[in-house]
Amino acid sequence: MISLLAATLISLASPNPSNGVPQPLLSRLTTGVNITRWFCYLGADANDAHFANYLKEADYKNFSRIGAKFVRLCVSPDFIYSNGKPSANLAKIDVALSQLKRRKIAVIWDLHDNGQLGLDKPGSNGAGLVSFWSSLAKHYKGKYGTDVVFEVVNEPVFRDNPNDWYKLQAKVVAAIRKEDPKRTIMVSPTSWSGIDSLKTMAVLPEKNLVYTFHCYDPFLFSHQGAEWVGDIPKNLNSLPFPSSPEAVQAVTGKNDAKYAGTLQDYGKQRFDAQYLDARLKIAVDWGNRNQVPVLLGEFGIYPKVAPVDSRARWFEAMKAAISRYKLPNAIWGYDDGLGLGRRLNADGSVWVDENVLTHFYKVKP
Repeated sequence: MISLLAATLISLASPNPSNGVPQPLLSRLTTGVNITRWFCYLGADANDAHFANYLKEADYKNFSRIGAKFVRLCVSPDFIYSNGKPSANLAKIDVALSQLKRRKIAVIWDLHDNGQLGLDKPGSNGAGLVSFWSSLAKHYKGKYGTDVVFEVVNEPVFRDNPNDWYKLQAKVVAAIRKEDPKRTIMVSPTSWSGIDSLKTMAVLPEKNLVYTFHCYDPFLFSHQGAEWVGDIPKNLNSLPFPSSPEAVQAVTGKNDAKYAGTLQDYGKQRFDAQYLDARLKIAVDWGNRNQVPVLLGEFGIYPKVAPVDSRARWFEAMKAAISRYKLPNAIWGYDDGLGLGRRLNADGSVWVDENVLTHFYKVKP
């Protein structure tokens, strides 16, 4: 009887339990966007004007019409990390935080590591990461209470030694809390914050934590043609969604013959909306079992060679699953091609991807 009652309570649990996260913040961690090129992936034109005036009035109007209440502000270690301390560039980020606060936009302050920190390399003990966050927590103590969340690091890998990451992450959380006890912190599983790593992750004893994961499933579809990934996804094109043997057969001739086996397997897997729903449900169920909030921190499709209609169907499927589970989410990215792809036109106006507006956000372009 007790176990049956417990199972019933879990099934009726909120889709996003608070775990001590302040309700004013939790109510804004609903729909968000990644801001990828304000302080990360910087181009040669990243001058003072870029940092001071990156988001335009049209951007804030876009946030309003898609219902975005928070941004995940990606900050490159190359921009902010200096021997275990924040660099002088922190002043530029503070200006951005002030701008976003005036617009009532919450911020996930994401240390967006892409391997620069070498955290899981032999001989690394992560001491610099701990001291960095300790300094940052000291800097922000008493500021931006429920407006800013600290995300320890983007997509920790640690595939061969996951426990090393979880020990290091616990040290960072403790260091932040020592300096700034009330700060909400976002924590991550290993293997690039994947769903399968989240489902085996042990929750930390501390409260006021949000647990994040990323979803680019199926990876061959989402990253076909992507220049920065392995040879197989990088050299594929025209993969359909949903997948089936018949749908794949129609595009086999558009790909190198040496990938025929990979394409056949992709077709046999029959990746579809039901598959995406099941994948997200793993994360939602894990959060409900552990009574902690989970947030989908990244998702999107690289558009270079993905069929436009398939990309639309994938975003439709993600929208349906996210809505079903009331899953807090942030697309990758507002200003990145896998998502809304925001860019400035020559006349200064802002362009965003109409496909994503229509099929994910359900708003008119």
